[in-house]
Amino acid sequence: MIESQRTLVLSTADPDPWCAPVYYLYDDRRFHFFSSPGSRHIGAARRARRCAAAIFRDSDDWRRIEGLQMEGRVEETPLGPRTSAAFARYVARFPTVRDLFAGDALDLDRFLARSRTRLYAFVPDRVHYLNNEAGLGKRSEIRLPGT
Repeated sequence: MIESQRTLVLSTADPDPWCAPVYYLYDDRRFHFFSSPGSRHIGAARRARRCAAAIFRDSDDWRRIEGLQMEGRVEETPLGPRTSAAFARYVARFPTVRDLFAGDALDLDRFLARSRTRLYAFVPDRVHYLNNEAGLGKRSEIRLPGT
């Protein structure tokens, strides 16, 4: 499920509800994503210190709804060798990132400067797996790979 999907929906309430889809890279029990530090979802996640996230398969049949429902927190990822390695994996997963650079060398520093983003991680504390094929609304708490 985690590797086959690309988008995580991050939800906050500070106090008003908001959600934002982000492309993610799952690594080391975290869902890494790039976002603007001034974005509404990042500001709300920092202030509230808690948020929710969902990953799900698209389906036109309610009996095939399947996904992860999570609660946790968002942390800014400090720059360093692990960040550069995560960026390389992120570009491999989302090769269209290269389109922002049209022939220029692509590295983390240039990406951050041009995109005006930072690397964040959604760190889940609780994860539920929902699978309607097992029964309507059937969900169970699970541990993610690497935990």
